[in-house]
Amino acid sequence: METITKKATLSYLHVPSGGSEQLIARLYSPEHTANAPLIVLFHGFPGKQLNMDWAVQLQSAGYHVLVTSYRGTIGSPGTFRFQHVLEDATATLQHVCSESFTAEHGIKADQITVVGHSMGGFAGLHAFAETPEAAHYVGISPFNFGLVGQLVLEHPEYEAALHGVLERGAGFLNGAVADALLDELKHHHTTWNLLTLKERLADRSMLLMTSERDETSIKALHHDLLLSDSPFEEAIVDSDHNYIENRDAAFNEWTAWLARQ
Repeated sequence: METITKKATLSYLHVPSGGSEQLIARLYSPEHTANAPLIVLFHGFPGKQLNMDWAVQLQSAGYHVLVTSYRGTIGSPGTFRFQHVLEDATATLQHVCSESFTAEHGIKADQITVVGHSMGGFAGLHAFAETPEAAHYVGISPFNFGLVGQLVLEHPEYEAALHGVLERGAGFLNGAVADALLDELKHHHTTWNLLTLKERLADRSMLLMTSERDETSIKALHHDLLLSDSPFEEAIVDSDHNYIENRDAAFNEWTAWLARQ
């Protein structure tokens, strides 16, 4: 029987959101003769670092890579809210794990990995908890929005600084209002706290990567508390929050872990 080699491609796709809208995604597919693993990349707030350079490197290494969006971000329709981010991440992950999607795109259904940076690590971990079909999770400086909502309630003197961050980010997002985003974090602080997911994820394959110099997802708050008494493996690299410095070292660190799974 003749072996058919499929060429490497880059495609625009629509994937379902958690609402009525369709989200814009990009699928990088490798040259392959057999089904290949899939990595789903979830970006942070408000979408400054999309890690598309990593998507190209992963494609060259033999992975399919889905670069995602959420409602109200980077061209996808709808209004941006943190609730929508969580709903959209789960809807996207469950869609790409479906038999119809994996068959259509030549994906190994048992080798689907969530890779989320900052807010994407937050939403990606919630989606991973809701999707047992996904095999692995890599959290790259995940930002624990639920815990931050709790801290602002307990220490209102920090609210103005957080409001300023949300206000600056909202300018790049459709329909985003800093007051509404801040209210979401305070209202959902318990259910959105990543620490509440530890027990549900006890037997899953997961890596947390951080830097001692991360100025946004501060290690002691967003990494160490999640790592403690949990099944996560750990990687620490010397970089900034967006992993601009020592970028290749960071990429090599988490991809080497994934290759061992």
